[in-house]
Amino acid sequence: MEGFTRTLYPLAVVPGDPQRPLIRLHGMCRNRASITRRALVLATAAAMAVPAAAQSRVVDEGTFSLFVGGVRVGREDFSIRTVGGGASAGFVAQGNVLRGEVRLAVRLNTSAAGSPLLFTLEETRDGRLTESLTGESRRELWSGRSVRPEGERAREFRFPAGSLAAEAVVMHHLWFLIRFGEGRTTDVLHPRSLQVEQVSIEDAGPDRVSLGLREFVTRRWVIRPSSGEGVREAWTDLEGRLLRVRVPGEDLEAVRDEPPAETPGGGRT
Repeated sequence: MEGFTRTLYPLAVVPGDPQRPLIRLHGMCRNRASITRRALVLATAAAMAVPAAAQSRVVDEGTFSLFVGGVRVGREDFSIRTVGGGASAGFVAQGNVLRGEVRLAVRLNTSAAGSPLLFTLEETRDGRLTESLTGESRRELWSGRSVRPEGERAREFRFPAGSLAAEAVVMHHLWFLIRFGEGRTTDVLHPRSLQVEQVSIEDAGPDRVSLGLREFVTRRWVIRPSSGEGVREAWTDLEGRLLRVRVPGEDLEAVRDEPPAETPGGGRT
């Protein structure tokens, strides 16, 4: 196909053995269980799936209005919820970011500790798909692939255990940094650029935020990359739900349209 390029990367290797490629093995079940036993197993699995699904709950959801220089330029709606239970417990964050003619649909799956497991992003401009991006964790490796009309880009690399993830243009991803990285410096994966950088999440103390005619008691956070670029400020209610985000270097501000129903109301401004 004209204009299509593919970048190939070498096979990952087993840690400590540079000669052995990392291969995922699939076991084969040789036990010939009876039909009755198989039915019992399937029935038990189905019964166990009901409590797991019932454990899903929303931890934060809403809509931000996006402002640049005080002028509204777009919006971001999102939902973050728990999924699964036990060893398979985790979080799923889904959102849509709309700025002008550009729309991003993003999804991030993480472990119960906030480490990224799966990321997808689709970018459309005027209704046309302009980028499709996927990334997933494979043990200690992150494998990412981006497809655009002009070509394809792929990369597989090691990323530190305990890393978090946040896409730069997605405000609700800061929930994960604050929830799991508060008060420390941690490695953060940027799935779109396929880069990892160290970021400090600093508790800047109590503050107040006005939404409409109401004022809320909040906590202010400063998310500071080691490069010093792209510093973000975030305000959460006392349960960690995002209310406001500011990116000083871009004169960008994201303000919640409505406070979460669970957030205790403050006085009128």
